[in-house]
Amino acid sequence: MNALILDGSPAGDPTGGRIAAILAPLLAAKGYETEHVVLRDKTLGHCRGCFQCWLKTPGVCILDDDNRELSRKFIQSDLTIFLTPVMYGAYSPELKRMLDHLIANISPFFTRIDGETHHRMRYDRYPDVMITGWLDQPDQTQVGLFNHLAWRNTINFNGEKRSWGIVDRHADDIALKSQVEALVRKLDSSSAHTGVELPRITTETTATAPRKAVLLVGSPRMAKSTSASLGGYLLDQMAAQGVATETIQIYHAIHDERKHAAMLDAIDRADLTLLAFPLYIDSLPAPVLSLMRSIEERRAGKARGAFAAIANCGFIESSQNESALGSCAAFAKAAGFRWMGSITIGGGEGLVHGRHLAELGGPAIPYKKALDSVAEALAAGKPVPEAARQQLAKPFIPGWIYRFVGSRNWKKQARHNGALDKIDDRPYQRVAG
Repeated sequence: MNALILDGSPAGDPTGGRIAAILAPLLAAKGYETEHVVLRDKTLGHCRGCFQCWLKTPGVCILDDDNRELSRKFIQSDLTIFLTPVMYGAYSPELKRMLDHLIANISPFFTRIDGETHHRMRYDRYPDVMITGWLDQPDQTQVGLFNHLAWRNTINFNGEKRSWGIVDRHADDIALKSQVEALVRKLDSSSAHTGVELPRITTETTATAPRKAVLLVGSPRMAKSTSASLGGYLLDQMAAQGVATETIQIYHAIHDERKHAAMLDAIDRADLTLLAFPLYIDSLPAPVLSLMRSIEERRAGKARGAFAAIANCGFIESSQNESALGSCAAFAKAAGFRWMGSITIGGGEGLVHGRHLAELGGPAIPYKKALDSVAEALAAGKPVPEAARQQLAKPFIPGWIYRFVGSRNWKKQARHNGALDKIDDRPYQRVAG
């Protein structure tokens, strides 16, 4: 048997190396050969959200970098262990950048698991999964968020055995070994399959109405994305009420120091920062997490401004966004923002498909009305109204229709690319023998 350790430690954090050194003999005693991969040393581009790994080169990311080899190793391992510092109840950008590529290892077609929409498995078997995190300081909210995210991830990673938990990075070697051993033993416990409740984080009201709001679009499709459409509509309604607005595409700035600095300056000048993003593997896209880390570091010790978030996902159930939005709330607290609440929308791609929301009628009408009330509240310095949030969270069509039409559209696009006969390919299938 073989075990793959994907280490998401940032530079200067030795915790992943310590845990990997503890795991090697523990796993060897159980019959595993272990490989430790430090992800920050790998060449990994950001997932483009292009779905070409489903529709053009099925099962293989269109980006030819180290993600392909690591995807192969993931599928061919018997056990994969993720190591990460806990950031806002989520993972480090170093780990998340690789995890975002793992959608290539599942099918675009939909299925249902415990009443929820998910993607079908591409392979007959997937590795068991153990997710291990650590915090700089105790934080029960982040612990709850992390455990919820890990539980959600293990559903989508399809492993038979699952384990997750947080260890004390400041513990001595003996105590740390005991904590790691407990997580390894948990792989054989059925309790790891039970659900984890998400902690609730309360919103706040600002002292004054915002004079300037900045929208951060966290989608690789940038201006043509559903995130830009939803966030842009909300920003337009706030502008109509006298709020000065600015829109920034995160993916435009991630590789340019000047643009990155200008983005941070714009956030500093704003009274309200809005983040609109698509759900990636139950959480925020890696570049968004990286930006959050930069913002927190820049604002250390400062408490100014307000923050709200808009999440949309490719599943019809908007509840699947809640873990990522919990991380947004945790980030707001860590970075000294007042948390103004969030908007969650399911099946956003089917509802908007990158079009301008203002131009849409039919099913989009109640969503626009709800966003109008959100804009009115935020422009007055008030949090997202709960009634509007609940309206936006409602599915715009029945789930079975969404799944049927969605799967049909995947086939249509694959046929257009000449890849329909390959759409179920298993390029990383382990060969027996």
